[in-house]
Amino acid sequence: MADRRRPRVLVAGMQYELNSFVAGTAGLERFRQFRMAEGDAVFAVAKGEEVDGALRVARTRGVELVPVFLAFGGAGPVLEDGVYDHFRDRILAGVRAHRGAIDAIYLPLHGAMATVSEPDTEGDLITRIRAIVGPDLPIAASFDMHCNFTAGMERGLDAALGFKTCPHVDYVETGMRSLEILADTLAGTIRPRLVHRKLRMMTPAEGHDTNTGPMRDVIAQLRDLETRPGIVAATVIAPQPWMDVPETGWSILVVVDGDANVELGRREADRIARLCWDMRERFLVRRTPLAEALDIAAANPEGAKPVVMTDAADAPSAGSYGDSAVVLEALLARPRMRGPFLMTMTDPAAARACEAAGIGATLRLRFGGAFQPAFFKPVDVEATVRDLIRAPYESQLPPGTIDPGLRAVVEIAGFVRMVIAERQMATLDLRPYESSGLDPRRAQAVLVKSAGQFRGFYTAIAARILELDTPGPVNGILTQLPFRHLTRPLWPFDADLAAPW
Repeated sequence: MADRRRPRVLVAGMQYELNSFVAGTAGLERFRQFRMAEGDAVFAVAKGEEVDGALRVARTRGVELVPVFLAFGGAGPVLEDGVYDHFRDRILAGVRAHRGAIDAIYLPLHGAMATVSEPDTEGDLITRIRAIVGPDLPIAASFDMHCNFTAGMERGLDAALGFKTCPHVDYVETGMRSLEILADTLAGTIRPRLVHRKLRMMTPAEGHDTNTGPMRDVIAQLRDLETRPGIVAATVIAPQPWMDVPETGWSILVVVDGDANVELGRREADRIARLCWDMRERFLVRRTPLAEALDIAAANPEGAKPVVMTDAADAPSAGSYGDSAVVLEALLARPRMRGPFLMTMTDPAAARACEAAGIGATLRLRFGGAFQPAFFKPVDVEATVRDLIRAPYESQLPPGTIDPGLRAVVEIAGFVRMVIAERQMATLDLRPYESSGLDPRRAQAVLVKSAGQFRGFYTAIAARILELDTPGPVNGILTQLPFRHLTRPLWPFDADLAAPW
C-alpha cells in the first residue's frame, strides 16, 4: 500500500442489460437518457445505488474514493461497439492516471452487457484493468443478480458479490458490503480469494423472486454460509435468460479469507450449486392464458384490490420496448369491464399525435409494434386525450430520475386508461402510473410489463397476480426463442442433461 494515512479506492462502472432478441442496436444516447458521469459527478448520479453505499462505508472507515466514470443504460438491444469503447477508454485512462496512487479498485457493474463484436465486455474490462495494475492490487466488483458471470471476470477479481434481493432493493447494501471487503483488505484483516462454480442451467426471471419459492431457500443458505468462519461473502447469480452469448448459466460465487479457505469455498459453492440444480424445475413459471386472465379481471368486484397482470414478454426492464398491444386488443374484443384498466405503451408517433390534438380531443390512433413489428402488430382505436406530461419522474425501482419524454394519458372504450410514452418506462414500481395522474390502487386491473421485479411494489396492492402467456422478446419459455450462441449442453435446452457441471 502507498505510504499515506487514508487508503484510496478508485471507483468506475458500467451497467447495462442485454436482450439479444430485441430489434436494432443501442448507442450512447441511451445512457445519456439514464445516467452517465465522470469524476465527482459520479457521486451525484448514484444516489440510492451501489456507489452511494460504498461512499457511506468509505466515510466511516477513513477511505477516500476516487471516482472515475459511471454509466447506466437500463436494458435493451445489443450495443454498438463504440459504446463499450467509449466506456472502456475512459475507465482505463482513469486507472492509468491514478496507478501508483490508489490502493484498491471497486467496480460497480451489472454483468450483462455485450456489443456487436464483444460478448463479454465486463470480462474484457476487468482483464485490461488487471493488466495495468498488476496482480497484487485488490479489485472487487459487485453485480446484478441477473449478471452472466464469466471466466474472464473471475480471473481478474479478488472479490465479487451481487444482489441478494429480487426485486432488487439492496443496491446500497451491496455497495456497502463491497467497500467493507476492500476496507478490511487494506486494513490487513482479510485476504479475499474468489471461488466460482458455473452451472449448465438457465431459468426464466419470473422464478427468481427472493420473497417466495425456491430462490428464498437459496438466499437463506447463502446468508447462513456468510456466518461461517473463513467465508467473507456468498452470492447466487441467476442470469437474465435473454442473452444469446457463450458461457451463459447460473453461478455461485464465494469469497473466502485466504488461501487456506479456498477448498472450503469450493465445497460450499458446489453444495449450493447442487441445491439450485436439484430445484431447477421449481424455477419454471406457469402462465395464465390471456382470455382466462381477462375473465378473472372482469369478475373482480367493485371496491376490491386490483387484479395485477404482467405482460412479461414485453418488459422494458428486460430489454423490450414496451410496444405490445396484444393485451389491449384482446381486452377490447371481450365484454366491457367496469374499469379503470391501467396499461402503458411506448409509441412516440402516437404520443405526439395526442399532443397535436390537445387535451380533451378524441382521435383515431394506431399503435403497437412501433419498434418490434416482428413480434407485435398495431391496433386501431378511438382515444380521448386526458392529460399531456413532459416532466421526468423520480423512480423507486430502478432508483433515480426517469425521463420517458412526452407522455399522453388517454381513455379508450370508456374503461381503459393508457399512458403512451415516447420512450420506454419500466413498470417495476407504481411511479409510471402515479406520476401520470393514475392510481393503481383504485383500478379494477393493472397491466405491468415486467418479468418479476414488479412484485416488490405490486404484491401489497394486488387482489391477485397473473403471469400472462403472451408473445415477445422476453418470453419466459426459453426453448421457444432462437438462441444461436449458447455454450451447450445447457438445461432446459438439453432436457436430459444429468450433470450440473
